[in-house]
Amino acid sequence: MRHSIDLSAGLCSYLWMDDLAEQHDLFSPRFKANPFPRYAEMREQEPVYCHHAPYGAQIWYITRYDDVMAVLKDNVRFAKDPEGVKDKPAEARKGSRSIYKMINRNMLFADPPDHTRLRKLVNQAFTPRRVERLAPRIEAITHELLDQVEVKGEFDLIGDFAFPLPVTVIMEMLGIPAAEQQDMYEWTKAIISPGRHGITLKERKQNIRLFVDYLRGMFALRGREPQDDLITALVQAEDDAGDKLNESELSSMVALLFVTGHETVVNQIGNGVLALLQHPEQLALLKTRSELLDRAVEELLRYDGPVETSTTRWARLDMVWNGREIKRGDVIRVVMSSANRDGAVFDRPDELDLLRDDAQHHVAFGRGIHYCLGAPLARLEGKIALRVLFERFPDLRLDGDVTDLEWHTGVIFRGLKALPLVF
Repeated sequence: MRHSIDLSAGLCSYLWMDDLAEQHDLFSPRFKANPFPRYAEMREQEPVYCHHAPYGAQIWYITRYDDVMAVLKDNVRFAKDPEGVKDKPAEARKGSRSIYKMINRNMLFADPPDHTRLRKLVNQAFTPRRVERLAPRIEAITHELLDQVEVKGEFDLIGDFAFPLPVTVIMEMLGIPAAEQQDMYEWTKAIISPGRHGITLKERKQNIRLFVDYLRGMFALRGREPQDDLITALVQAEDDAGDKLNESELSSMVALLFVTGHETVVNQIGNGVLALLQHPEQLALLKTRSELLDRAVEELLRYDGPVETSTTRWARLDMVWNGREIKRGDVIRVVMSSANRDGAVFDRPDELDLLRDDAQHHVAFGRGIHYCLGAPLARLEGKIALRVLFERFPDLRLDGDVTDLEWHTGVIFRGLKALPLVF
């Protein structure tokens, strides 16, 4: 059945005190360990929840499935590029150009018509056929990584497998030479997760500059000496009018591929394996019925997906949206992890069921014009990783108690710091 609660209009309350601050704490380790009961309460009691950040921003968290879908598909009232929303003088915007512009001029932070142009050009390079051709190599990398841990009898799924798999795949897909991949990995830490690696602001800027300078050389080289790789395809992408990606757009697209190609797949594999180990009857079903693998990937994405909330959107105008007064410039975040457990859409939403018929309706990769470009690659990597992992280690089990596991506390991604396993 559909929800019927209608909150009265009005500015959101300051929820910093008493029980409310604790009730909707979206950032603590305890909350991240199991956010789903709290999201269920929010869907019922406060589905459009306002959080006042310490730096003054008003952030709205959208938790119901129908509302999430509405925001993801509404590019008129909700913007991805803040420069079109916030009241900044032209001089201030001009002065904000920096090395960070070289990694942020991508589709994720663009609105039409810029987004339309970028997506059209990138689609020429990142094709389904290119992704499909990767399957044998992904399987080979999967076996190579598991060969390295097989002799130990135990391993950390995240550090030893789920992390190096997508990083290696995207490096090879782009065409980064093996001898240069370690340097590239070190530089991209500053883009992907500087906080996790203790990278200072100064070091981050230096690493991003090294990353951009390296890519400039690669773009020039591939322009002179094309190869069968993604960087060449991006450099050569051209529309009917002769428009091509400029240098800033090229480097930003590569940065985006690293971030989404890394974090999404790492968390997809980690969360999926943990969910199966916690539901041995479902894992046994998957082992005996290999034809369920595609459905299993979709259900695992729904049950505990790799992306908890969307990247930031901004309200383009003052509005009363779903009973709440949202001001121009307010930050909007849609909570995919909550939408994927909404009982108004999914039958028995908190149960893992590889046989369910509604899993494909999940929003783990978003919807609308910003639907994840790398979703086919993520699905392929997840499918191969799960199949090979449980074929080689059929008695895989958790090393320790699930309550001891630590989750990253960032807002956007949902993933484990480590997942110790024995076999």
